[in-house]
Amino acid sequence: MTELAELPELLFEVGNLIAFDAAAEVGLIELPPSELETLRIITIAPGCGVAYLCDRTKIRQANMSVIVRSLMGRGLVSKEQDERDRRAVRLYATPQARRDVTALREVWLSRLVRSLDTAGVSATDRATVLTVLEGLRTSMETPRPIS
Repeated sequence: MTELAELPELLFEVGNLIAFDAAAEVGLIELPPSELETLRIITIAPGCGVAYLCDRTKIRQANMSVIVRSLMGRGLVSKEQDERDRRAVRLYATPQARRDVTALREVWLSRLVRSLDTAGVSATDRATVLTVLEGLRTSMETPRPIS
């Protein structure tokens, strides 16, 4: 087990290095990490609610409401009243936000591929890393309804 002691820190650092300054690289406005993560989730779970975002990010509802208002004020998120529950809202990324997040993902991918090339990681090893990381995510995630 001690051979894995540094793995969590390493995964965290690699994720940060991939994402560092990506918004500036593609000419996007800088968002605080909590807003960027919230926007990323909304783009992959269109129609989600605030409770879902709180569950995924572990951010309290009062703070999440501030984040959502900020993203709406920037024109990145829109909301619609839930048809089934008039007290709830559904959140959607605007077309601009979807373009921005797509551009960020392209930068992240480019940085990762460049780093893998520099490190001499083979196609077989890349596939293995992807399989292992997908397995980790699946085993660690808790299924959540998108409401």
